[in-house]
Amino acid sequence: MTDKSEKTLGGWLLHVMRKAESALSLEEALHVIMDSLKEYFPCQSAAVVFIDDDTNELRIKTSRHISYTFVKKFHQNGPSPHVARVVMEQGPLMLNGMDRSKPMYSELKMEHDFDSILVVPIICNQRGIGYIYSDRTGTDGFLDSDLLHLQVVGYLVGQLVEKFDLLLTSKELSQTDDASNAMKYKAFVPAFATELQRAQTHDYPLVLSLISAEAFRKFVDVYGIDEAHSLLADVVGIVRKNVRDMDLLARYGADVFILCLSGMTEDESRTALEAIVRDVERNVFGKADFPVTVAIGAIQLADTTDQKRSLQDILAALGRNLMDAPTKGRNRILMTPLPKQS
Repeated sequence: MTDKSEKTLGGWLLHVMRKAESALSLEEALHVIMDSLKEYFPCQSAAVVFIDDDTNELRIKTSRHISYTFVKKFHQNGPSPHVARVVMEQGPLMLNGMDRSKPMYSELKMEHDFDSILVVPIICNQRGIGYIYSDRTGTDGFLDSDLLHLQVVGYLVGQLVEKFDLLLTSKELSQTDDASNAMKYKAFVPAFATELQRAQTHDYPLVLSLISAEAFRKFVDVYGIDEAHSLLADVVGIVRKNVRDMDLLARYGADVFILCLSGMTEDESRTALEAIVRDVERNVFGKADFPVTVAIGAIQLADTTDQKRSLQDILAALGRNLMDAPTKGRNRILMTPLPKQS
């Protein structure tokens, strides 16, 4: 890049979007971004990492200063806890002056030793689908401006994913997830928008929940992907028995479902969610050599103010509750009002 205007964030964005526009595949577009980023965003290493919707495995789609051998072998069984929070809560992680003797350091390390780390979510269709990883060595840690710039890149990658998804997916494709028999998330988004409009028009509350089938990864490892998909279908069947036909249920990620309960009070919603937790434990237990449980994070959308918030805000709050739900005793449910905007 020779134009000085391209050294600003706006100039870089214009430059890279023009180059990526002609890309014929997501991989080509991602390479355009990473090749351009190296002149704009100094770091020791960087990587674009996606979470597989079906298996929850991490895959590095493209990288800079990370060896090809490492990238090829990097297939992890899901994100580490701190990275999982970045993706589910759709908020970044920036740490400078890392202590290399701490467990957190080993958890976050990619290939190279580092002193500072920056991880930002990749957002597509209002949910986290992966993250951008970057690290540095030496005394020059990351600044707030670096955080802002990499967040913009994360959103740009998300927009490219959505663009190529739309190109590859026609409207005639099934709206049902074959593995679980739940609605696909892409079909859930417009259906939920319609439900939000109805709730605002007729003045009734909504409760939105994320339901995690926690044994899914272990089923994949022990019994294989077909049995793991059967587990998901069993969980969906149990959820369906405890809710109404009008309630929306979709597969949100590899082992997570999203459920919208319409016009139910907080107590009614909690009763339904507790029944789901109990019935999964009772009815799926025995099909494996280990317990099968679910964790549920839920948010109450009590009034029009809540219901007019963006889906991304709602999903970020849901992600936080789902991550904290396993600490909430036997029922493993955390339901809260939607946090107020700051």
